[in-house]
Amino acid sequence: MRAKLRMMSFRKVEAPILAAVFLDLLGFGMIIADIQLRAESMVPHGWPTGLIVGCLLASTFITQLIVSPRWGSYSDQKGRKAVVVGCTLISAVAMLTYGLAGSIWILLLSRILSGFGAANVAVAQALISDMYGPEQRTAALGRIGAALSAGLVVGPSVGGFLAASGGNLLVGFVAGTASLIGAVWMLLALPNPRPKEAKERKKIVGLNLGLLRDLPKLKPLVVIAVVAWLSLATLEGTFARLISHLFRYDQREFGVIFGYESILGVAVQGLLLAWIVTKFRPTNLLRGAYLTQGVGLALNPFAGLLMPAVAPFVLLIVASTLYAIGSSISNPTVNGLCSQLAPDSRQGELFGLLQGARSFGFVVGPLVGGVLFDWHPAAPYLLAGAVCVGAAFLVPRIDP
Repeated sequence: MRAKLRMMSFRKVEAPILAAVFLDLLGFGMIIADIQLRAESMVPHGWPTGLIVGCLLASTFITQLIVSPRWGSYSDQKGRKAVVVGCTLISAVAMLTYGLAGSIWILLLSRILSGFGAANVAVAQALISDMYGPEQRTAALGRIGAALSAGLVVGPSVGGFLAASGGNLLVGFVAGTASLIGAVWMLLALPNPRPKEAKERKKIVGLNLGLLRDLPKLKPLVVIAVVAWLSLATLEGTFARLISHLFRYDQREFGVIFGYESILGVAVQGLLLAWIVTKFRPTNLLRGAYLTQGVGLALNPFAGLLMPAVAPFVLLIVASTLYAIGSSISNPTVNGLCSQLAPDSRQGELFGLLQGARSFGFVVGPLVGGVLFDWHPAAPYLLAGAVCVGAAFLVPRIDP
């Protein structure tokens, strides 16, 4: 089947997937720029703000943690197209619901719906993996990462200005429309190849750990993936509050900074990663990437203190540069190593598991980050930076 898929043109398979991932993450990025401050404004008086905002952000990933492995395994058995299109449609509905939210409870509903549809990226990664051999997968997954990052270049910047002028109604409508376009594009353009195996698998309940039992070398890689997403979740879960609290910045500045990080992600993953992976061992890449990522995270809350004569925005850009370079190398490298260890017939299951690992990081990150932020704004960034440095020391144990 892989040989047949490789014979299909880029236009028929990879281009629609990359376009749909871009459009869905464009919408997701618009909401990222608004949701923290929007949720903070809707928290009832007297409730613990950091904990409530953290729970709201974590709800997406609790849902995703439960359903993504099921979607991935189902795509292995029944085919990728129906799952990736269906999940993207659910994602679009979630964004439209966000636009209609007038209370913390409707915001919560929109986040839960988002979790149900979030497996679209994991299944898209599995479909891309079907097309390539092990030696080409890291670069191909890097292109998926570049499409994801490209959506996050435009999304937060546009979303910040839309939120400032039209509130969550305008943000949700534009974001949902973008995701809906991606779903229709895939529905019309993607082929529907037969799944690799027709045999019945046992039912997947929650996070499927059977793959880890069958392939024990995956365990340290999945731990590394959790660490990476934990640090990212801590950043995304508190960054808008941080720059508002310390520097009086709003959604616009958040959108510009987040968009800048994503531009670097596009450049590294889309243009440089295919070359970089031929020059360095994966373990060395991961070690350096996590160290760089950790330093970038830890610098954020000190942007106004380290060089008082320099505008905090400049030092936030420096910290974002370090973080973006590290994360744009580490994430596709971990995914590529995992994909090499899993058999072709279980790639959807694998990427569902990795999506679950991402979800776990995004459950813990906003909750811990929100509580720590209320205690001291610098605390979640110091913790996340230390966790990334710790991950760097785990890397030598994960050679496949």
